[in-house]
Amino acid sequence: MSYNRELSDRFIDDQNKPYESRIRSNSYDQAMFDKESIVKNPSTIRRINDNLYLIKWIEFNHQRTPILLQNLNGPCPLIAIANILLLRNRIHLNSNAGEISTERLIAIIAEYMLQIDTTKFSAEDHVIYEHNVEDALAVLPKLQTGIDVNVKFNGVDKFEYTRECIIFDLLGIQLFHGWIIDPQNYELQKIINSNGSSYNQLVEKMLRQKQSTNEKLARESFLIEEFLEESRSQLTYYGLLKLNETMRNNQLAVLFRNNHFSTIWKNNTQLLLLVSDQGFLNQSSIVFETLSNIDNNSSFTDGYGEKWQKPVPVNEAQDRDLAIAMQNQEHIRYQEAQLRQQQQQQQRQPNREHYYEDGSKKRKKKHSQYTNDEDDGNCGCALL
Repeated sequence: MSYNRELSDRFIDDQNKPYESRIRSNSYDQAMFDKESIVKNPSTIRRINDNLYLIKWIEFNHQRTPILLQNLNGPCPLIAIANILLLRNRIHLNSNAGEISTERLIAIIAEYMLQIDTTKFSAEDHVIYEHNVEDALAVLPKLQTGIDVNVKFNGVDKFEYTRECIIFDLLGIQLFHGWIIDPQNYELQKIINSNGSSYNQLVEKMLRQKQSTNEKLARESFLIEEFLEESRSQLTYYGLLKLNETMRNNQLAVLFRNNHFSTIWKNNTQLLLLVSDQGFLNQSSIVFETLSNIDNNSSFTDGYGEKWQKPVPVNEAQDRDLAIAMQNQEHIRYQEAQLRQQQQQQQRQPNREHYYEDGSKKRKKKHSQYTNDEDDGNCGCALL
């Protein structure tokens, strides 16, 4: 995304942070930094190389499938595109592969692009296609670090068309974002409709009118700035709703958010992001994380969209079952001891009846023969 330097510092400063400090989901933070973490620190697994991508093997669509994990360049468009082609079974890697170089990956994608059938194209379309392929091949190496995109706020699939976007069209991969203005925000919606709907246009308008003495123009600048500040994550609730409505069931696509490119999959009504952090290399059952809100509160799922459950080690499960069995036996023994004690007390304490004379009335009470009652001086008691 192209933007003014001043705004990059104010609104989208995440892209200027070191890779390790960029925004993470809560599920990632919990897994990476919990004392009882299921995941080791990425640096202890294997040193990250900006020219290599580690390969993780998962189960997806009822088959063993490789995906690529991000390196120092973070969630770049190259691995987002490559992972979609791998999940679609369009490109393939060796079954024992553990890593792949950037050069080799680019060559595989380029080879796949050149194999697309063009026999049904007209002569004019064939010329256009060849020109687009040349542009795409020139853009491919840039995908490992990022591309310049300019989102439009009037649709989750709306971007300003650039040369870099041609590769998505050629590969049949749709590019989405969720940075949409709610139409109920009438005043801001009116500003966008009248002055252009792209990010760059909105920012330029805000800067141009920021110091204006015209009250109307100054307010428009304030509303734009307020919106950019409140939606710094580049995702709104309305955008999330429209994203779910627009994507087809079982569709794989690329999501642009926080200046990152992620592989997104719609499973029924559930939006899932492919987990490509290298810290999960050895966790084959952690495949996706949910995208259900704008606050980075998510949970992990497996390759079928089922909520991930931390596996219980065999020894731990056996110890737990043994402890439960011992606890049950102890409870049974306690109940039996209580029952025996009650029975013994009943045998040792037979009931006896005592009669009290109180004037003209007679009262009858039951007492144990082992109970020593004190005389109150007025009543006579007799042991029967």
